Amino acid sequence: MKKTLIFIALCNLKALAQPSANLCSFLRQQTQLAAAKPSVAVPEEDMYHVRHIKMDLELTNESVAISGSVTATIKVGAIPLDKYVFELDPQFTIDSVIINGKRCVWSTNEYVRTAILDTPLNGGTVADAKVAYHGTPVAGNGFFKAGLNNAVADPWGAKYTYTLSEPYMARNWWPCKQSLTDKIGSADIWITVPAHLKAASNGLLQQITAITGNKLRYEWKTSYRTDYYLFFVAVGPYIDYSYKVVIPGLQDSLLVQNYIYENPQALGAYKSGIDSTAQMLQYFSTLFGPYPFSNEKYGHCIVPLPGGMEYQTMTALGNFGPTLVAHELAHQWFGDHVTCFSWKDIWLNEGFATYAEYLFLQHFYGNETAAVHMQELHNKILPPNDSTGSVYADDTTNEYRLFSDKLTYSKGAAVLHSLRFVINNDSLFFAMLRKYQDQYNFDNATTNDFKLTAETCTKLTLDTFFKQWVYGEGYPVYDARWNNILNDVFVELKQTTVNPASVALFHTPLEIKLKSPLGDTVMRVMNDTAVQQYHFCYLKPVTGIEIDPNNWLLNTIGDINHDRTLGINEVTSTKVSAYPSPTKDFWCVIGLKPGCSLVLTDINGKELWQQNSITYTATIIPAGQLASGVYLLHMTKGDLKMMSIKLEKN
Repeated sequence: MKKTLIFIALCNLKALAQPSANLCSFLRQQTQLAAAKPSVAVPEEDMYHVRHIKMDLELTNESVAISGSVTATIKVGAIPLDKYVFELDPQFTIDSVIINGKRCVWSTNEYVRTAILDTPLNGGTVADAKVAYHGTPVAGNGFFKAGLNNAVADPWGAKYTYTLSEPYMARNWWPCKQSLTDKIGSADIWITVPAHLKAASNGLLQQITAITGNKLRYEWKTSYRTDYYLFFVAVGPYIDYSYKVVIPGLQDSLLVQNYIYENPQALGAYKSGIDSTAQMLQYFSTLFGPYPFSNEKYGHCIVPLPGGMEYQTMTALGNFGPTLVAHELAHQWFGDHVTCFSWKDIWLNEGFATYAEYLFLQHFYGNETAAVHMQELHNKILPPNDSTGSVYADDTTNEYRLFSDKLTYSKGAAVLHSLRFVINNDSLFFAMLRKYQDQYNFDNATTNDFKLTAETCTKLTLDTFFKQWVYGEGYPVYDARWNNILNDVFVELKQTTVNPASVALFHTPLEIKLKSPLGDTVMRVMNDTAVQQYHFCYLKPVTGIEIDPNNWLLNTIGDINHDRTLGINEVTSTKVSAYPSPTKDFWCVIGLKPGCSLVLTDINGKELWQQNSITYTATIIPAGQLASGVYLLHMTKGDLKMMSIKLEKN
């Protein structure tokens, strides 16, 4: 799910990508909170499993009035079922509740509806529970204002009715059980509308049936397991623009079905973006595994929405911005095919889809555009923004927290980027993502499930990584000093953290770029202490260093200083000695190897004295005219740097 600015423009993969802002933090702070709860409304809902639903509903595009019935085929759990408990907005009037052909008496306690069975259903029994209802709930227009929304699609002029269920608003338009882990095995979704309208939904359109009163019934069917919040209905004057695409790993071509505003100019405005979806489907199928709902379709339904929502097999979109299309498409794998086990794990949906934006830009637009996008994600957590909070959402009662653009979306994507760096093998990283899809296909996964899959595939122990980046708060701050002594480069790294009470030190690999006019070199090191020194043998002159040059880690860089005293003690050799040191007049150097050359410099690298082709094992170096201080004697043999020693003059 993602929020973008609405625009009407041709979108194609050759145009400059305009990374879009994520929806949740912005929009949800402008709306009232939906009723939040950690799981189902009451424990009695977990006494049965929903195997199938049949919606038979009537809607128009003029209002959010809805009427009809929803029949749930349920299987009773181990304990006999004496009441059927479900959720439905109290603004709806229930006309009847019929279970296995018998009418039931029901009661209402806010959203919780309870139907009493005359005879309890034994454990393991399969039953049909049909709820007929009607009403006109409070209408909304946009995210998290209402389950049923109705608005004019500017600038096209027509009105449209569409549903929005995530996270807790499916009950605002159909009688349901709002459980993430009780995926519904299959569904028939029948929507009756005035004959001049169309109705979009999940799965495949089986047929369109004429109904008395100049109406049409659109009969959709999906045979894939679907979470309650991923069912979708939209009604309005649409045209159907569809095509097929060949997907890597699939035998048959895939239907890409799109319901576009019925306006002569609308298809022209959106067609390029719709067509480019084919390339995204092909690319993501190579990364994550073949498109998971290949027996049905993928497609889009345009609605008056400032962004998109990843309904299974048919995304609802307000526009065709490239990163918006990529984000919602990636949800078909991360969110729909494999759904987070609880709302605490929502980053497994949104962080992954946000990282797919980066992968899309990297592949189709290049590294530079992708790097800009990653920096934009980082900026949402870095100063002047507040970095408080973890990727893992520990409070499911707070919708602001669940769908935090800063933590769930942006930091979630940044953490995946860092995990890719830690694994340090793209083939292994994407194989791990495909394994995750295979292992939890059409099911749910926790953050720990993902961690275990990553560890199994990479053979890495990732306890520390997840503890500090997923469950912990903040990020590292690096200061550094460096020095170059002939062919030796010394770097001292100092790490602090912005929230030491949560993570005192980030244990992580890190890149250090050695900058040289002869060409830069990136060194990969392990940073696991607060103050850590690194020594590189480097044959090029160094003019500076850069920490994390490829932006793999969420971090900030403090001071980087050239310290000409750094490393002086480290270059002193125990095999070669000079005396007296300190001296007033000269140094006598012993232990030299025949055939080496000597160069005396100050600590700034300025050459003061040199002698080539030493053929004996001792030499005298004059010091009388030198100022008091520290000097360095460098010994080379041909192109090979032998050693350096420290000399002092008083």
